[in-house]
Amino acid sequence: MEEAIVRIKADLGPEAVILHTRRLQRSWPFSLLNKNAVEITAALGVNLVDQKANGSEGKGLPHNNAELYNDRFDQLQLEVEEIKSIVKTIASQLTDPIFQEVPACFLDVYEKLLRSKVEDNIAKKLVKLVRDQLSASELADPGTLRGKLVVEMAELMPVSAPLSLEDGARKVIALIGPTGAGKTTTIAKLAARYYLYEGKKVVFLTADTYRIAAVDQLRTYADIIGAPIEIAFSNQDAREALENHQDKDLVFIDTAGRSPHNEIQINELVGLMNACSPDEIHLVLSVTTKMSDQMDAIKRFSAVPINRLIFTKLDETNTPGSMLNIVNEMKVPVSYLTTGQNVPEDIKVAESQELADIILGVPLDE
Repeated sequence: MEEAIVRIKADLGPEAVILHTRRLQRSWPFSLLNKNAVEITAALGVNLVDQKANGSEGKGLPHNNAELYNDRFDQLQLEVEEIKSIVKTIASQLTDPIFQEVPACFLDVYEKLLRSKVEDNIAKKLVKLVRDQLSASELADPGTLRGKLVVEMAELMPVSAPLSLEDGARKVIALIGPTGAGKTTTIAKLAARYYLYEGKKVVFLTADTYRIAAVDQLRTYADIIGAPIEIAFSNQDAREALENHQDKDLVFIDTAGRSPHNEIQINELVGLMNACSPDEIHLVLSVTTKMSDQMDAIKRFSAVPINRLIFTKLDETNTPGSMLNIVNEMKVPVSYLTTGQNVPEDIKVAESQELADIILGVPLDE
C-alpha cells in the first residue's frame, strides 16, 4: 500500500485524493505462488465533503463518477427521510393511547393513510373516530374496519353537484390555479361534455394571454366543438365578451397559470374575477404537486372567493392523500376529478366515497 501511494504522489502530485482502495490476491504468470496486490483509484481536485454543499460536480472526478456520487447522496437522503418517518410512526404508535391493545389491521389502515400522504393529525383523527364507534370484534374484521373508515373519510370530504343549469339562465364558470395544474384541458373536457352530451351552447373566454400556446390550445378545442372563443387582454375586454354572449348557456373562463408567489399576478386575477362575477370559481390543483406547494397556492389564491375544488392528474400519483388534507384545510367541496389527457373522457364528477376509496388505494377504474 505504501509503495502504491508513493507512485500515485509521483504521478499525480501531493494534492491527489484517494477515492477507493482494495487488496487483491493474484496468481502471477510463470509463478507457482499467489502474491498480494493493491488497487487504488485516485483523482485530482476532489472534495467529497464539500462538493455536494457547494453544488460542484467535482473537478478532476470523471463526470459519470460525479453523477453516481450525487445520485447516491440523493438516494441516501431519501432513505434517511423514510427511516425518520418510520421511526416517527412507531413512536406514535407506542405512546398514543389509541394504538394500545388494537388488532394489527387497525395499525394497517393508519399506516395506509400515512403512505397515501394523509397528514398524521388527520389520520389519527380518523382512526380514533373509527375506534370509538366499533366493538373489539368489529375492529378485528378488516372489511368492517375499512367500511367504517370510508364512511368517516367521506364525511370529511364534501362534494358539490355537477354544473346545473336553470332554463334560460346563463352560468359563468371560472377555473383558476397555479401553472401546470391542467386548467385549459379541464375546461375543454367540461365544455365538450355539455355541448356534445347535453346540447348546451357554450363559449370560451380566455384571459391566458401570457402564453400563445394556451390560446392556440383552447382555440383548437373550440373549433372541434364549433364553439366561439373570446380573448380578453383586459378586464374591459372580459366584460364586453360576457355582454356579447348573453344567449349562451355556459361561459367557461380560462385564466393564466398564476405563480402563488407573485402578488401582482394574484391581484390581476382578483380584478378579473371582480369584472366577470362568475357564478362558480373552481381552484384547480394537481395531486402530483408536493403538499407544501399546494398549501402555499391555497394561501395565495384565497384572495379569490373560491367555492369549488378540482383535482387533476389522479392517474399520475400513488399518494392521493393530499386531497383530504386540502379539503380539510379549505372546507370547500370537490366538484370534479381528472384522470388523464383525453378530451372529453378523462373527467368525472367527484363523489365522497370514491375519494375515500382512491386515498385507500382503490384503482380509479373500479
